[in-house]
Amino acid sequence: MDGTAPAFPALRQIECGGRVAAAHRGRTVRIGAWNLERCLYPDESARILARAGVDVALLTEMDIGMLRSGQVHTIGRLAASLGHRYAFGVEFVEGHPMPPPPGFSPNGHDNLEGFHGNALTAAVPFADPVAIPLPAVYDWSAPQPAGLIRKEGQRMGIAATFDVGGSRFVACAVHLEYRTDGAGRARQVAALLDGLEAYAGGLPILFGGDLNTPTEAGRDDDPAEPLFALAQARGFDWTACNAGRPTTRTSVWTQGHGTKQLDWFCARGLTVAAPAVIPAIGEDADILSDHELLVLTLTLD
Repeated sequence: MDGTAPAFPALRQIECGGRVAAAHRGRTVRIGAWNLERCLYPDESARILARAGVDVALLTEMDIGMLRSGQVHTIGRLAASLGHRYAFGVEFVEGHPMPPPPGFSPNGHDNLEGFHGNALTAAVPFADPVAIPLPAVYDWSAPQPAGLIRKEGQRMGIAATFDVGGSRFVACAVHLEYRTDGAGRARQVAALLDGLEAYAGGLPILFGGDLNTPTEAGRDDDPAEPLFALAQARGFDWTACNAGRPTTRTSVWTQGHGTKQLDWFCARGLTVAAPAVIPAIGEDADILSDHELLVLTLTLD
């Protein structure tokens, strides 16, 4: 990726794995987008996705081989629980271990892999997964303030081409930078759209994930967040894709963001319906993430 050190070849690679347990039927597909906050609970998270009927999951903040999340290959485990195939791209390599939250075993003393990134899982066929690097609007490789971890890499989106009954579309999981302002996030969205349009070749496009917009729920006209107008000017729609509700909550690691809507879907050339926000609460009342699960339905022509 742009500007990343060649000493970390994982930053330029995509890992694919898993298998589909049951083939998808029909012309509609349920899409989920979820920042899983390091995915401390992969099995419980998979059960929520399954109950929501998610056929394609756009996932951000997934760990592989991290002390803080039990050294688990979180995307492989979640995909296996769902019966999905997956594609995973590394966003950052973290060399400095972070302890797990209270009550969780550290399973060692250091990160075994230190990979943190974004992923797709699906019960429908997908091909040609690609990582789309975003401009570095914050330097994570420099010494960090207290409470932040130094790491190598940059924000990215991971996209693939999906096939539902012979109709193809592109879907992308993306995570924008939070340590910047609206102008920085707009730069990242411009790069994301450039990459998606070049990759899609005219196919319909959906992207979803944690855009880190500190806006009040339902507001997509915040002048401090020019990414909304930028995307709309290029033919993308927000209005039918989102439920207009807060998308964050207090978790085992963070206090959340109150009534803010940080997570969004955006689509072009697709028929979307039934957007919803599903609480990130497991069967035993565990809070699985500081972000809620977003879902919507696509109907393919």
